[in-house]
Parts: sequence; C-alpha cells; structure tokens
Amino acid sequence: MAIKEYLSVILGVLKDFRVIGTVIVMILVIQFAKFVTTYKKKPHKPKNKKGSNAAPAPKKEEPKAEGEEASAEEK
Repeated sequence: MAIKEYLSVILGVLKDFRVIGTVIVMILVIQFAKFVTTYKKKPHKPKNKKGSNAAPAPKKEEPKAEGEEASAEEK
C-alpha cells in the first residue's frame, strides 16, 4: 500500500464518530480516576462542646452632658 492509501484509511478512522466519542469518554474517565486518586478530605475540625469562645461585645459608654455629671455624682 502506498502512503496515500494509508492516510485515507487513517483519516477515515479518525473521522469516525465512534472513535471520537470513545476518545472523549476515555479522557473523562481518566480525569475522574485521577481526581479520585488524588482527592484529600479537609481535616476534621473538633467541635467546641462548651459553646462559642467569642465574648460579648463590651458596652460603649455614652458621653454625658455637663449637667448630668453633677446630678449623677450627687446621688
């Protein structure tokens, strides 16, 4: 067989929809297998049984007017 005959056979095989579909499916299967083999779960975080550690926000004191300070001190 001459090279031109080989090329026509090769192009006929590569253009076949079954070959193209099989290649696409195999690429997806290989990528999925790679993902499964390299997957690592995130480390488990221990739950705090006592509740949250966040302290309540401190209350901001409002500035008092001059007249109020004197009356507050007298009591």
